[in-house]
Amino acid sequence: MTAVKTLFERIESAMPDFKARPQQIQMSEFIAQSMLKPPQKRVVVVEAPTGVGKTLAYLTGTIQTALLQKKTLVISTATVNLQQQLIQKDLPQFSATLEEPIRFVQVKGRRRYVCPSKLNQTATTPEQQTLNIDVDEKYQQVLHIAQAKQLMSEWEQERWDGDRDSRRDKIDADLWQQISTDSEGCAGKSCSFYMRCPYYKLRREMTAAQVIVANHDLILSDADLGGGLVLPNPEEILFVFDEAHNLPRKALDHAAKALNFIQLYQTTETADSVLKKIPSALAYRQHDFGYMLSELRRDLPAVISHLQTIESILHSDAVVQDLLEKHISEPRIFWNSPLVNALLIPCQGLLQRANSIYKHYSVLAKWIKEGLEKTQLSNKVGEALLPQVGTVQNIFGYLIDFMALFLEPDQEDRPPNVRWLSVDTFAKQQTLVIHAGPMTAAYFLDRSLWSRAYGVVLTSATLRGLGLFHRFRLDCGLHRFDEQHFLAVPSPFNYQKQATLHIPDMRFQPNEQQQQWQQEVVKKLTDIIDVNEATLVLFTSKLVMEAVYRQCPAAITAITMVQGDSLSPKNMVNRHIRQIESGKGSIIFGLDRFAEGVDLPGHLCTHVIITKLPFPVFTRPIEQAKQEWIIRKGGQPFTALSLPAVSVKLIQACGRLLRKETDSGRITILDKRLLTKGYGKQLLAHLPDYQLEQS
Repeated sequence: MTAVKTLFERIESAMPDFKARPQQIQMSEFIAQSMLKPPQKRVVVVEAPTGVGKTLAYLTGTIQTALLQKKTLVISTATVNLQQQLIQKDLPQFSATLEEPIRFVQVKGRRRYVCPSKLNQTATTPEQQTLNIDVDEKYQQVLHIAQAKQLMSEWEQERWDGDRDSRRDKIDADLWQQISTDSEGCAGKSCSFYMRCPYYKLRREMTAAQVIVANHDLILSDADLGGGLVLPNPEEILFVFDEAHNLPRKALDHAAKALNFIQLYQTTETADSVLKKIPSALAYRQHDFGYMLSELRRDLPAVISHLQTIESILHSDAVVQDLLEKHISEPRIFWNSPLVNALLIPCQGLLQRANSIYKHYSVLAKWIKEGLEKTQLSNKVGEALLPQVGTVQNIFGYLIDFMALFLEPDQEDRPPNVRWLSVDTFAKQQTLVIHAGPMTAAYFLDRSLWSRAYGVVLTSATLRGLGLFHRFRLDCGLHRFDEQHFLAVPSPFNYQKQATLHIPDMRFQPNEQQQQWQQEVVKKLTDIIDVNEATLVLFTSKLVMEAVYRQCPAAITAITMVQGDSLSPKNMVNRHIRQIESGKGSIIFGLDRFAEGVDLPGHLCTHVIITKLPFPVFTRPIEQAKQEWIIRKGGQPFTALSLPAVSVKLIQACGRLLRKETDSGRITILDKRLLTKGYGKQLLAHLPDYQLEQS
């Protein structure tokens, strides 16, 4: 008997209601066998449909390798709900079935925890009496100080653990920025609050843990910084990425960088302010930093000068004027274009100054930490100064990363970096922002994770588009792994018996006759909705959803909740459950948020209506660039991008119906293209084998 089957037998003995499914065992053994492969070959991708029980499958498939090889098992998810389920339910139950229980902990980024030192500074800040502070700012400052005092009191009395997510009240984002910190602004062991610090309490727990539950953003941030800063080094980790279909998009967000003018002006002011305090704070090292001060007094004004030059060049461009006047949004700018050519010299000058400032402030941060450790510097001065030095170091380090992307020349043989502009609000002011990012996250993921990690499992209920892993494989940088690394586990559901798929006869098409189709949707909903059951109606457009709702009869609207109204999606689901449990009918009109992450088993959802095929709309600059690259290489964006994406989205939307093996119900799709278009028939062929009904 294999180790996996032995583990499942133990689980079945400990949990009388549990019976391991063949698909679950198949997934688990595939993972366990793959973890025995040589280094850099321990990467597996598993599509496990709803009902397989993938959480227990990947836990049983990875835990023994992790324990035997003394590696940390890091489980990463995309949603808070799944993290809480792992910590509160799945891991405690799984741990109880093992010969020796395992230690596990949930880890979030440092910014999710209060910094007691900064909280104390804010709570004890005297109100500014200066004349140049306006009434609104003064009022905001008074509110912040009052709330900081309350938070400090609650934390000291152990009525709050310092975790932002554990609070029921809302903490103002500007205040939280003041009372939390990042690694550069942290004094570590030298801080007077070190032993009681919420973040370092977590770090001590993490050191002893065999399993860490995290989220994709935290892992990608750590990887972006080289790995090993928040989590152990990737070489010491066996990763499981649950909800892995979200990973490519999130990785692209992390890989892209931006130059924000107002943020840089403010950071340069902070740097100058810090510079005035350094001679007295570090008086005992004065012989060490004379040259640094003279260089920084030269570099900081030069940064302002370069930024002003860059802004001036941008403002003289017609595209930027159109952006500022809101005629366009997020226009792309291209390598070798007159605008980018004009920006190159001032950007190179800014990069040179940024490198110098980053280097010097890194040294200053090191000296402040040493001064605190050796008590050459008072805690009060050091803890107040360090976050400011850290902010300067952080922002200029980020600027260096941006410039590496922005100034990298396009190459014919590889996808070029994408450059674009936007207007954002920062510190309550509008500012121009220059963005630069890779077209694909494939290289970033392969370089920082797949090539380094001890082992990797990527899993989700839906990873294949049109029955193939091809798109996911490309987007995740998994092209060097052959089919032996991929597994699609069959579903445990009997789709033919459990669900019907109805495609009514529709006269109009949503992409060609939208107004007529919209009116036809209203009529069809009136005909097919049973007001006594639980119905989920999915739309791809907020405008269409609201227009359809307005035209529906009162019998339907009286029991319908519309996404974007007064209730949050979570509260909509809660109210829907209460309605159904009380024996009444309930209808949800929802968008993407309801097409993917909602779990309404049994009688909580017996009819899913998909109004339109969920084709992705590629409007973002990186998406447009990817389409152009595919065309340049002789491909077709519709076939390469749109069809696989709509296939995944359609399967996910249909998947809202059956959540357990005992569930049943019906799916209705109000889009005749499934039957009339060649691609529609392809999409239909790759849906689960529902019992098909046509009008």
